[in-house]
Amino acid sequence: MASVSDIVRTAQISRSSFYAHFGSLDELSTAFLRAQFAGIGTEAADENVSGSLAARAGYTRLIGHILEHYPLYSSVLELPLTRTAFDDVVEAYSTRLLQSVFTAADVPENIDPELLTTYVAGGALTSISAWMRGRLDISDDELVEQLVGFLPVWALEPRA
Repeated sequence: MASVSDIVRTAQISRSSFYAHFGSLDELSTAFLRAQFAGIGTEAADENVSGSLAARAGYTRLIGHILEHYPLYSSVLELPLTRTAFDDVVEAYSTRLLQSVFTAADVPENIDPELLTTYVAGGALTSISAWMRGRLDISDDELVEQLVGFLPVWALEPRA
């Protein structure tokens, strides 16, 4: 597991510089994951796809990005995140889902869009973390298909 000492040594900065920007490893991890989700979400929002195509494209991009930067994600996920840090990461991913896959207009009236995306984001991140740790013996393509399959049917229909 990475420590503040490891990070400041690798980054060639002082501990005080680290703490001037981040109060803890949780804050660093959360900032890193938020930045990654922001970039991925922006790319997905720029595409003119919806429904299952948008979900599949988004999950494929997310899993591909994680695989491309596996050592970084693996190190971050090994940190003992607090509940607040996990909630912050889920919130960041939830926001991106609401901007790129779901829209409030697409969600049935009896379902709260923010609650839906929080539920989907939390489940997806937990599943991805388990997959990265070797607890799920499936390929990256199978993981994407499973994540898309977990979404509500109405969310997978193309928008008019």
